[in-house]
Amino acid sequence: MVRKSVPLIPVILLATACLGGHGAASALQAGEPQPAASFALYVLSRGKGVPEPARNVLRDARAMLEEAKQEGKVVGLKQTRLGLEGETRLCAEFADREAAGEMRERIARLMQGVELVNLVVEPCSD
Repeated sequence: MVRKSVPLIPVILLATACLGGHGAASALQAGEPQPAASFALYVLSRGKGVPEPARNVLRDARAMLEEAKQEGKVVGLKQTRLGLEGETRLCAEFADREAAGEMRERIARLMQGVELVNLVVEPCSD
């Protein structure tokens, strides 16, 4: 009888992930503050510069995020130029997840139908 062995590394990683998630849930239940939420808006190009509709989304999203910053909802806002043709990353960090979710939805509506614009949930750190 040939017995197949189960690789231990995937099993160990799965168990670690499950325990880690449980620990995180316990910390949140214990009243620990949730980490600040963040996302980045990318405007890109196809070799001819960032198209005007994408630039307009960036401009309008930046204005909305600046207003939210004045209201105390945004705690960090960083714009970084990525390429030679105006490609840009605009990243916002929020005081809470609810404010981040609401703003993500507003910006997603703003960018509907506009090419070369991406909204990515990710940390703002470099």
